Amino acid sequence: MIPAESLLVSLVRLVDRMPTPPARRSRGRPALYPDRLFLKALVIMIVRHLHTPHELRSVLDQPTAEMQTLRAMMTVAGRYPSRWTWHRRLKALPATLPAQIGCLGRWLVGLWQPWAGRGRADNEVAPRLIDELPPEARFVLGDIHYNAPDVQAACDQSERILVVPQYGPYPHTDSGVKVRRIFHELRSRAIENFNEQFKGIFDGHAQVPTKGLVNTQRFALGAILVYQLALLYRWEHDLPGRVGLKPFLKAA
Repeated sequence: MIPAESLLVSLVRLVDRMPTPPARRSRGRPALYPDRLFLKALVIMIVRHLHTPHELRSVLDQPTAEMQTLRAMMTVAGRYPSRWTWHRRLKALPATLPAQIGCLGRWLVGLWQPWAGRGRADNEVAPRLIDELPPEARFVLGDIHYNAPDVQAACDQSERILVVPQYGPYPHTDSGVKVRRIFHELRSRAIENFNEQFKGIFDGHAQVPTKGLVNTQRFALGAILVYQLALLYRWEHDLPGRVGLKPFLKAA
């Protein structure tokens, strides 16, 4: 009897099938180990709560069938990354993860098509996030901190409608009050619930488990990537995107 592949191995394999943003041209000799290898390593780190390259290498060195399978997936032409390579490449990951997350997120929206049946940062970051939205997203919802000229300009440029609370004493009496009330009721059921679920899955209600800026950036962005891969797995297996997601990832 052939043992079933572990859930962690299945999630790591999905890295080979996800879309990636266009690669930037770099000078010098091409890297021996592709970027996807270190994205796979990041998935392992997030799922198994490993926060440093040393912890990752120590776990991959364990003589279990699962770790042997994963270690083989980290091998290129019979070569395995050295300690210094792990450290250097994992340290560089946070700089490329936002583009990767945006690319995979747009692709997942195309698969799930959440707009078909229902409608579902800070203002200094918001204009860059707006550029990452799929064309179907015509309305941009946010709290009062997004009511800023640069956010409005980014929405106008991309022909989107910004829906945010207005400044001034309540109750507001302008013509957009009822529209904002409807959209923000949807937002409270979608975004806020997602925030709580995401924090619950990745232990985000307390102090982060990492030390140092790079490790913390890698942890936070890696958690989003793992969340996306979990959605991809559940879409391929005809499972609900949200119900049961926390125990699903905990079981990996």
